[in-house]
Amino acid sequence: MTTSTTSGFGPRSRGVWCTEAGPGGLWRLAGAGFDWVSVDLQHGRYDRRELLEAARGWPGPAELVVRVPALDFPAIGLALDAGAAAVVVPQVEDAAGARAAVEAAHYPPLGRRSAGQLGPTWGGPTRDEVLCAVMVESAAALADVEAIAAVPGVGMVFIGPNDLSLSLGTTVDALLDDRSPGSPLARITAACAAAGVPVGAYGGDPATAERFRAHGIGCLAVATDLWITQAGAAAAFG
Repeated sequence: MTTSTTSGFGPRSRGVWCTEAGPGGLWRLAGAGFDWVSVDLQHGRYDRRELLEAARGWPGPAELVVRVPALDFPAIGLALDAGAAAVVVPQVEDAAGARAAVEAAHYPPLGRRSAGQLGPTWGGPTRDEVLCAVMVESAAALADVEAIAAVPGVGMVFIGPNDLSLSLGTTVDALLDDRSPGSPLARITAACAAAGVPVGAYGGDPATAERFRAHGIGCLAVATDLWITQAGAAAAFG
């Protein structure tokens, strides 16, 4: 079977960001109504074995998305070979970094990804089309965001608000409160609109995600696995 769509991780989607949930927990979240589930290999507990275990039994319907640990050619290839519909690539500072991410995520002629998908070995799908999302999470990336968004093969610009605010010497709240035409979020969304590329962002909880949505950002991590655990515990005690 060949799958050629990445619609689950798209311009109007809601996902959950996971740093702690084991494979069983990830599978439960994949069926909980989210459009996508992101497995965080940069700041989460996951290693290669756990990623492959989760991917091998991925039940859907939510898409599997992987935030790779770095702008790293083998790591990007592994995530996609395991069956991820999309990769979110951190540490992209400029257009050259975006091109490197695209080359790692796509087969020739667009990229240099090596053929060797793992999904077919356990009866999973072969993915010929995937989405490469590059993160804008630093002052340097913001300064080059127009060129980053315009790189052929960049499927989404994904905002990392915690690191971006640190790099800019501000806070996430101040970043979200700034509605001026030249604000960082306005610059990112304008650059992506000009390039025809959707914008995503890490919200982490529903309220913060809605504040990003008010800026015209549609692909949102509306919760984390830990937030869901804490909210469920709070609900249990009324």
